[in-house]
Amino acid sequence: MNDKLIEKIKTRGYWRFNFQPLTAEVRLDTIQECKEIIEKNSVSLRGWDFPHIPRRNDENSGMASAATFYEGWEDWANHKEFWHIYKTGQFLYYRGLREDWLDEDEWRPKVAEKIKPGSSLGVVGSVIYEITEVFLFLSRLAKNGIYEEGVNVNISLNNTKDRELWIEDPLRASFMYPRKTSAENIIFEKKYTKEEIVTNYKGIANKLILHIFDSFEFNPPPEQIEKDQEKLLTGRI
Repeated sequence: MNDKLIEKIKTRGYWRFNFQPLTAEVRLDTIQECKEIIEKNSVSLRGWDFPHIPRRNDENSGMASAATFYEGWEDWANHKEFWHIYKTGQFLYYRGLREDWLDEDEWRPKVAEKIKPGSSLGVVGSVIYEITEVFLFLSRLAKNGIYEEGVNVNISLNNTKDRELWIEDPLRASFMYPRKTSAENIIFEKKYTKEEIVTNYKGIANKLILHIFDSFEFNPPPEQIEKDQEKLLTGRI
């Protein structure tokens, strides 16, 4: 199931998130601990958690154990994603861009007519909120002892060529001209200490958000991004 889901996700725009401890050793002694660390630290701020914890096991979603990792997956409506958490503490996550799978979301037909696969990237929901949730989750893992010696963060946004930034909220002003990118992929990789991740996850996320937007010739002040981050983190969205 997961190989087919990975292939499906990669046919359109998708995120790939990978956290790797800087030293190779077992941090989670059992697969049950792998499951529990995800359930304990999953971020739920806007109606869909990160990483998503499937509530059922069927042909479209579920969780399962393997020899060295625990995994979860979901293929429902415009949610296409899967994750692995390894005994070493490595975390790997693939998530399809939700705006690219609106054609499989029967609840939003009008939006699906407007937003075609490969055409758009949501400014707030798919970048600002997404990246902030990712680093909040990472900070929770670090607080729980997974990355004591530091962590290597590798993030990529894939299949972005000719994609245009999209203001999802109709109450916000639209761009005066299209903000597009010619980049096939936008890649970010950096090593952090545990202290950096725990104490400044929001600031680190802010810088990455600006890095992504820069590829679309969109360069808002950091303070503007921070306002949206605060709305998310304080439950005011």
